[in-house]
Amino acid sequence: MKSLIILSAVFCALILGTMSFNSTAAAGSKKQKAVVTFDRPVTVQGIVLQGKFLFVHDDAAMSRGESCSFVYRGEAEIADRLVASFHCIPVQRAKANHFIVRSVETASGPAELREYQFNGDTEAHAVPTMTVR
Repeated sequence: MKSLIILSAVFCALILGTMSFNSTAAAGSKKQKAVVTFDRPVTVQGIVLQGKFLFVHDDAAMSRGESCSFVYRGEAEIADRLVASFHCIPVQRAKANHFIVRSVETASGPAELREYQFNGDTEAHAVPTMTVR
């Protein structure tokens, strides 16, 4: 069990080390955006991400109880390039000095995205666990 935790931590560090980030957020804006390049596959709610993706968080949608996190293929917020959307779970973290993606290794394949955090924020956005009925 201890070796699995260490292996997971090393794997997550490798994933973070192979990603490039570009984050923007206007002061007082209701939307935050960041572009991430995944060199290795990472899943978010069952969707495999590899390559360049735009992460968008919409505070107004969150306050209405709607999906507030959006992941688009590429660098633009284009409807037919939307690959995932969900209502995130806010999590308090230390202030981020750059855009951060946190993931965990899975036994069945690619790492699984657990949360993301924008540059300068103390709030991260956790991905809700998918439930199977």
